[in-house]
Amino acid sequence: MIREPLSKGLRESDGKYIAAEHEKNEDGTYTVTFENGSSGVFGAEEYFKYDLYASGEENRRTYSELIHDVNYNRCRAMSLSLAKASPKPSAAIKMKMLSKGFSEEVVEEAIAELSSEGEISDRLYAEKYAREKADKGKSSRNLVLRELKAKGIDSETANEAVTAFFTDDEPIAREIAEKKAKNGDGYEKIARYLMSKGFRQGLVMDILGDIFGEN
Repeated sequence: MIREPLSKGLRESDGKYIAAEHEKNEDGTYTVTFENGSSGVFGAEEYFKYDLYASGEENRRTYSELIHDVNYNRCRAMSLSLAKASPKPSAAIKMKMLSKGFSEEVVEEAIAELSSEGEISDRLYAEKYAREKADKGKSSRNLVLRELKAKGIDSETANEAVTAFFTDDEPIAREIAEKKAKNGDGYEKIARYLMSKGFRQGLVMDILGDIFGEN
């Protein structure tokens, strides 16, 4: 099936479309020229679904409805394929679809339906992301929270995911600091590293005070 947006060369109108000519291409797609002179390339499934083989017959849909329906189904199929390949936040899928040339209206409609069906889930994505970060034991809850929000996850969903897997930053920060100190890293280097990972300055100073002494 053709996955790119239907060419805007097919002019939108409220009139019902009539296929005037059609030609089968080497890749199995069909180039259809309409009565109004515009044309588009369709996959075999689309060719039969929208009665494009019926030359000279007025179709049930208008040109505008044809363009919307075809683009919606193409966008939905591509979005689902992306979601199945690996978990992604809805914002990332939306950006990808917009970059392909689909309209914002079509993209939002497709993602909303896939989300309602559970095929795209920001909640499951956020939980998976937070769990993996917690298992690695190298990031603070604040950093993971910021990263999730930067990926387009809403505050409530991000907070719930982080809270489920991050309870206390102190043991994580202390373990990192102790390992780095044993490897010869100094106070300032460790402090910069820990704060770059989102650990609070006060917590970092307390831990490093224990390791290096208050002075």
